Amino acid sequence: MGSIETSTKNSKIFALIDCNSFFCSCERLFRPDLDNVPIGVLSNNDGCFVSRTKELKALGVKMGEPYFKVKNLCKKNNVAVFSSNFSLYTNISERIMMTLSKFTPELEVYSVDEAFLSLEGFKDIDSYAREIKRIVERDIGIPVSVGVGPTKTLAKIANHIGKRSQKANGVVCLMDKNLQTEALKRVDVGDIWGIGKANGAKLKQMGINTALQFRDYKNDRQIKK
Repeated sequence: MGSIETSTKNSKIFALIDCNSFFCSCERLFRPDLDNVPIGVLSNNDGCFVSRTKELKALGVKMGEPYFKVKNLCKKNNVAVFSSNFSLYTNISERIMMTLSKFTPELEVYSVDEAFLSLEGFKDIDSYAREIKRIVERDIGIPVSVGVGPTKTLAKIANHIGKRSQKANGVVCLMDKNLQTEALKRVDVGDIWGIGKANGAKLKQMGINTALQFRDYKNDRQIKK
């Protein structure tokens, strides 16, 4: 996990490219008739949902939800449900990563649908990030979000906001310290990369509810404990 430290002295620039509802987007790529239709992809044994489009999330279906529990809901709302096709997802992932490698000499593949790019030395980072998004979506057909920050954690937070903000249109750049402060106010402490729900609950008991409060908390020893 990267540091949440927001010092402007840090010259590094990380961009996190994250595919939106990746498995579902791969299925939709070959089924344009399913645009705006709720889609879900199930685990290996068709037991639980491992990928959901925003339309399926809006119906209240959660990640890891057992299919049998919401089968009637899915039928009622004409949800397109797919079994996992990992050979397809891996193939498309490789194409995405190959495309991303053209934008930087330093690419770190983090997972099948995420990668960090080092953008040090590039100018007009916000425009460059939007160009990355445009090219991936044009050439591969998979929608992505791009978050940029001076640490990997801040790039993750930027991406988290970009996915949820209509105004951002999928791209958020947090290189400016004032923007970092505003962004961290809006992020739940449990949503910080590497913290999760369990540690998030412990931090909230200490009165740390947001990412900003976590960044500015003075007792490092208590945090480490």
